[in-house]
Amino acid sequence: GGNHGSGHPAGRPEAAVSIRGTDFRLRPDTRALEPSFETTGGHGIAFDAWGRMCGTHNVNHIQHMVFPIRRLRENPGRVLPTTRDMISDHGSSAQLFQVSDAQTRVNNPDQSGHFSGGAGIGYYGGAALPAAYQGSLFVNDVVVNVVHQDVLTPDGPSFTASRRDEGTELLAGRDNWFRPVSVVTGPEGALYVVDMHREVIEHPEWIPDAVEETLDLRAGDDKGRIYRIVPREGLPMVRPVLAGADLPALVDGLAHPGKWWRETAQRLLVERGDAGAVEPLRRVLDEGDDPLARLHALWTLRELDALRVGDLSRAVQLGPAGLRESAAVLAGDYLDDPDAVELVTELVGDQDARVRMQAVLTLAGTSTGRVLEALQRVLREDAHHDWTRYAVLAAIEDGHTEVIEGLLAAGGGRRGPDRMAGLLDAVRHLASMAVAAGGADDLSRLADLAGRPTVDDEPLAALLDGLADGLERHDEPSNAAGRVSRAVSRLLDSSHAQVVHAALRVVSAVGATDLPAVDRVVDRARDRSLDESLAVETRAAEVALLGLGSYAQVGETLLALMEPQASPRLQVEAARALAGLDGPARGFVALDRWRRYAPAVKEIVLDMLLRNQPFHVLLIEALENGDLRAGELDLDFGQRRRLLRRSSEDIHARAAAFFTDEEFGNRQAVVDEWLPQVVGRRGSAERGEAHFRTLCAQCHRFRGAGHPVGPSLDMSFFRGEEDLLTSILDPSAAFAPEYANYLVETVDGELLNGILAAENDAAVTLARANGETDTVPRRRIREFRAEGLSLMPDGLEQGLDADGLADLLAYLRQHDH
Repeated sequence: GGNHGSGHPAGRPEAAVSIRGTDFRLRPDTRALEPSFETTGGHGIAFDAWGRMCGTHNVNHIQHMVFPIRRLRENPGRVLPTTRDMISDHGSSAQLFQVSDAQTRVNNPDQSGHFSGGAGIGYYGGAALPAAYQGSLFVNDVVVNVVHQDVLTPDGPSFTASRRDEGTELLAGRDNWFRPVSVVTGPEGALYVVDMHREVIEHPEWIPDAVEETLDLRAGDDKGRIYRIVPREGLPMVRPVLAGADLPALVDGLAHPGKWWRETAQRLLVERGDAGAVEPLRRVLDEGDDPLARLHALWTLRELDALRVGDLSRAVQLGPAGLRESAAVLAGDYLDDPDAVELVTELVGDQDARVRMQAVLTLAGTSTGRVLEALQRVLREDAHHDWTRYAVLAAIEDGHTEVIEGLLAAGGGRRGPDRMAGLLDAVRHLASMAVAAGGADDLSRLADLAGRPTVDDEPLAALLDGLADGLERHDEPSNAAGRVSRAVSRLLDSSHAQVVHAALRVVSAVGATDLPAVDRVVDRARDRSLDESLAVETRAAEVALLGLGSYAQVGETLLALMEPQASPRLQVEAARALAGLDGPARGFVALDRWRRYAPAVKEIVLDMLLRNQPFHVLLIEALENGDLRAGELDLDFGQRRRLLRRSSEDIHARAAAFFTDEEFGNRQAVVDEWLPQVVGRRGSAERGEAHFRTLCAQCHRFRGAGHPVGPSLDMSFFRGEEDLLTSILDPSAAFAPEYANYLVETVDGELLNGILAAENDAAVTLARANGETDTVPRRRIREFRAEGLSLMPDGLEQGLDADGLADLLAYLRQHDH
């Protein structure tokens, strides 16, 4: 359901609703199926004590669903990116502290030791565990065999999730079959962990066929465990008996310190539907001492169809921020009552950022003059909060141009850079939405607004970019095209590069590229991008303009700026501009010059070649002709599959000669020879240290020893034996571009090689074994190219037998450093 398609209650196909990309809720009483929040696509959701929802999905281990998906669906003109916030401050695919033997993932070996199988998120809502655990979220990783704890702290309208302890996890299993999939809080306050217990946890779809044939995918399907986490002093089991509880007991249960009890009491009150509960619930709201009891009383009154606007006013007066937030949500059912609209409009100015955001969402579509003024005010004040800004954009159904005029009239003021960046983003989105929602008149008004001399350059560029976004996404009213092009074309002579870039996008979108001013812009940008007397920042802005030209106009210039003699910033900007052009010539020429490019440029060029199917044959031919080596491309699993599965049949067959779906698809004969002899052999870390100092320390650091030329090996204990041994035996099979061996020939004939350790506008620095470096001024470079090999040489295993290699692995895979 959550990834595609529709759903409907059983037996009612006529009530089908789209649940594509969403989670959903089913009301058992009415059998209504409702999309709720944008889905993570993962297993499990969790709600905190105030009802805020979080989820997980594989590598993105903790996500906050900031507001409901319907706010994006109610107006198709909205262009908001998402309603999910990746809230981890230690990385979505965070490092995990594993105690089981590291096992390389068959489909993504690079993810070993990090979140890649996040599943079964749970919120601890009990009162029995120490305070350090209360209010935390717990996320399982079924691959690394751990349960990870995240502590939530408010961050504007969303949260930040932080580790509780560095270097350890709440629960880690030494058994690789330990597969935690769910975490729940029990009635007595214990934390329960469900262990699925399987040998293989990967989905068969993502296991290469050759590997799948060697596995028993069902191993462990007759097993499983439940772990109960309690305080050190123990915790008695509790058998709750609430089915026969009377009304006072259930109402009292709303104030229980345990979340399970509060939610169960509320559910039973709703299921019973006893009208006699209304007045006791209202007393809890008016007179109770517990904020969470008031929260549950408020929502229970709503489900009993007894909630009044006066109850919401009382909650706003008495409650903490979480209660005011719920009042703002519930007021959405009463917007035909002026008192409710007034209440929520006041909450737009609340001291709490999340309450302000929720008030904005509730007012969506209520475009009275006072509401629109309130939305503009919160947009100006909270523009630096992405989610509040998105909420305002989701709330405005018409009047986009008026809001833009209000923001521009307010000017920059005394705003910090984050708030100013947010305002510019809002102007851009509002302009795009105006194009989608309005007709020729709105488009003409925006064009006229852009032509006013009182508008500063940065907001002007944002306005023009928004116009271009809208025009490129939607059919532009034909009777406004001439007026728009006339108004905007005058801006092509601006001295501000961003304004010119955005104006050029607008005239291109309305089909006015034959204007003489367009050719003048491209010619000027070409000259200025090559002008070495200008600052690099200025030249980079001119390069971005070239991306709006044609290959015939600008291709030669961009290719020249991608060469190593140019500034690194210009190389990257030129590569991006080239990738955005049309035509096959860019692929031929860029690939022909591949080994002259810096790693950052190669990354962009490779993405261009893989993204465009006509270029796939160029890559394959280069491999077949020996112009490229498979290892220097360092294709990840998804990139290999573009060639092996998502191109033409001819490309599939030819690519299979160089790549496979298997994890170690680039292994050489020596790898096949040594793997069965070494993997699983017990080694001595003490003897392995001597091998490290002899073979590896010249270029790698580990446990404080060695030179940091190549990648650090401090985290190598997370890698599987096969993965690590393959890297030792065949270092050029796959290596990160930043560790490629580069060759430099200087104008006076000197030959240098090493890793590209640093570069700036004036020089490049190559690093070699033992930390030695060579710095070469760019003006002295005759040729600069990658050799297509890792700096790490083949044959390091010579002089070692299987025991020696096992010793080296044992040293590198120690857990105690």
